[in-house]
Amino acid sequence: MTRIVLTADSTQMSEYWGIPLLPFFSCAPAEKVPRFVFDFLAPSVRHFDGVAEKAPYGLRKLESSLLRKYGADEVVVAHPDHVSKFVDDKTSIIGISTMDPMGLGPVSMMFTDGGKLTAYTKRKFLELVGEINKTRKKYPKAKLVLGGSGGWQMEVRDRDTKALGVNHVVIGECDHVIGDIYNDIESGNSPEFVHVPRGPKLEDIPDIQAPSTHGLVEVMRGCGRNCQFCEPNLRIAKYYPKDKVEREIAVNRKIGNPNVWVHSEDIFLYKLEDKKGFMPNHDAVVDLFNTVMSQKGIGYANPTHGTAAPAWADPDLIRDISETVLKGSKRHIGIQSGLETGSSALIKKYMPLKVKPFSPDEWQDVIYNGTRIFNEYYWFPAYTIIVGLPGETSEDAVETVRLIDRMEHGLKKEVGVKAHFTVTPLSFVPLGVLKKSGFYNIDDQVDEARFWVIYRSWRHTVLELHTMPPTLLQLNPVLKGVFTTLCWFGSKKILDGIKAWGRRRGFDADKSLRLN
Repeated sequence: MTRIVLTADSTQMSEYWGIPLLPFFSCAPAEKVPRFVFDFLAPSVRHFDGVAEKAPYGLRKLESSLLRKYGADEVVVAHPDHVSKFVDDKTSIIGISTMDPMGLGPVSMMFTDGGKLTAYTKRKFLELVGEINKTRKKYPKAKLVLGGSGGWQMEVRDRDTKALGVNHVVIGECDHVIGDIYNDIESGNSPEFVHVPRGPKLEDIPDIQAPSTHGLVEVMRGCGRNCQFCEPNLRIAKYYPKDKVEREIAVNRKIGNPNVWVHSEDIFLYKLEDKKGFMPNHDAVVDLFNTVMSQKGIGYANPTHGTAAPAWADPDLIRDISETVLKGSKRHIGIQSGLETGSSALIKKYMPLKVKPFSPDEWQDVIYNGTRIFNEYYWFPAYTIIVGLPGETSEDAVETVRLIDRMEHGLKKEVGVKAHFTVTPLSFVPLGVLKKSGFYNIDDQVDEARFWVIYRSWRHTVLELHTMPPTLLQLNPVLKGVFTTLCWFGSKKILDGIKAWGRRRGFDADKSLRLN
């Protein structure tokens, strides 16, 4: 049948109804969230005779890279429920693209009491591996190979890796060498853990050949802000030319997708020229969005990630992107951004370039005013905060709470009903330069100040669900009603649970409302 079968677990093979932030729900604990609720909120992509119609972008890149070495009839991207259809005695490799296989990601560690419960990302991964291993008993020649952004977790949990029957794990950007790596695996000349030391050159990164979930299209790799806790930010930036972006959009348009998720580590660094001050290349970024929106059949686009500093540094950039994408509508543009902490001292210590072109001492003003500019032009930033950065003090955590409080009250006064943002707390996970540091275990290490950070973050999410812009959910009225009801009750239950969790430790959530 097929020489190489590629797949990913079902938490990655869903578009989550196209709702921003809902993919975070994949990290919810399976012991607390009923399976039918999860399955409703995370429906799988369609398949045709077991072949996935869409797949995560990284898996599509892997497929394209392998097609340079193998024939089109030798490689298939299978829906996770139908992998066994493509495996026989000719199959040499079953490859799984992972994101959070052991539930060690920052969101999962936060949602599962430091891993004491089981994130759906882990549950679904283990179920997939279990089904694949049943098939491999019939066809033992097929080797199980893991890769993707979660590959590091398999090395951290190498005993589990062996117990799961995983033969090889590939770690690092591998577009340029994956064909050779797979050849070595097939011939039995590969180590268990394959580390790729250097990433590909721009010309070695292939175009995707089949549609990606969310219509996602990468426009650059790497960053250059060098935040010490982040792996992608440590890579040298590579910028895709416009014709490459256009070709990949065309691939997604083949199945009629009118939307584009414009992916980067920080969209405002696209074709950056000011490597010292980090002022955005205004014309290049606007031209990029003009290019995306000018493609036939495209009606909407949004960036995946970006920092807040450029919004305050160049408000006209946000205005110009909005005019290009929204075309006068009141629909919001979503963007994920790292708020990380309210502490200027921690910003200076771990991520001084994140605040550029401003100084670390201005961090709180940067976040506040960047959010104000975003909101003014109908952007809805989804911020993440890291709880437990090495050396974080209680006062650092209190500064984070004060910043959330300032934003919650001040933005409404300045921009009115357009004021929107969310804050998702994440527990510190040792990555990047800080990979030798220990995990921050919320359940064992939390103090009252960090508890306040978690509580105020979730409290604000609940408030946002009450005032969420109707244009944010592009669903039919019935689905919108069901989703809103589930989220409202679910988030309230989480908030009540957080308060009770704090009370058992002697923490008073209401004190966090009286810090200023």
